[in-house]
Amino acid sequence: MGGRAPSSSEIDSHYRSRDYYGGSYYSSGSVYRSHSSLRSSEVEIPKRRITSAEQIFKALYMIDEFNPAKIKLPREACDSALSPKSRGMIFAEDVTGSMGIFLLKLIQTQYPRLFKAILNRYSFNPHIMFMGVGDVAAHDNAPLQVTQFESDLRMLEQLEKIWLEKGGGRNPFESYILPWYFAGKYCKMDCFDKRGEKGFLFTFGDEEPTPYLTAYELKQVFGDRKDLDTRTVTATDCLEMASEKFHCYHIILHGSNYHCCDMDKWNELLGGHACDLSDYDCLPELICAIIDMYEGCSKTDAIEKIEDSNARYVVRNALMNHEQYVKDERVVSGQHGEIEIF
Repeated sequence: MGGRAPSSSEIDSHYRSRDYYGGSYYSSGSVYRSHSSLRSSEVEIPKRRITSAEQIFKALYMIDEFNPAKIKLPREACDSALSPKSRGMIFAEDVTGSMGIFLLKLIQTQYPRLFKAILNRYSFNPHIMFMGVGDVAAHDNAPLQVTQFESDLRMLEQLEKIWLEKGGGRNPFESYILPWYFAGKYCKMDCFDKRGEKGFLFTFGDEEPTPYLTAYELKQVFGDRKDLDTRTVTATDCLEMASEKFHCYHIILHGSNYHCCDMDKWNELLGGHACDLSDYDCLPELICAIIDMYEGCSKTDAIEKIEDSNARYVVRNALMNHEQYVKDERVVSGQHGEIEIF
């Protein structure tokens, strides 16, 4: 939907109205002050102490509106009078058990800082979709949950309805390639169709990528859709599908299963677009640096824009293998329907 992007004060008001701020910064009658350029200078302390993600994510099951087998597809990010330069952005977070405290930090501190940084910073109008990622191979009940693309406060209202199933299995991976499959097959964006601009897709998690999705697993997630693949699709297949419309990145977080994660598998799949983030608090800085590169900055300049020295160090390491310059490719249909890239 193409509503007006919320201001920083409106995002703060949304969080204060739900008493979401606080956690480790809680103390009666005080405020949290931060040194980072992306962090709000003062954040009010909540009326209640929030110590678990379940106090915010209260869903007890996946709702039908987020179930890929039941929703109307495609999901659309469309231009509007209030949002004339829409650009789809997907944030797909691992909601399995190993993520633990990270899920609380994500909505309590990282997302509000990120949204205040990106919603009114760039030359385009972000339309944001959230996904909850589980493990289809471990028979999770909700291996993929998808919200609508939204450009106003409805994005946060939907985020809060994602079910934290906290499933997963004893395998070394989660179904991070399901968002790629969905994005490549079931997302329609005016930025791509009208202007040839790719969206952004960020997956977050602490394990390896699922090597493939069987036809049975796809049916489990997407139901009896006629256009569903009836063959096994590999991680590379899914990435290629998503990469036609999105700049794809995976951010490796240091959750409880990080020590089991083979980084070589991510590097083989994504190259420099696999970012090993050692400090979770620097997630907004990393994402902004990546977007800045597609807005015309070199990698060096994008990193130097970060004022906090620790965040600069962490982001520089996370982007160590990333190319110095990126080209924000414009993709258009040729005369006979073929794809041309400029």
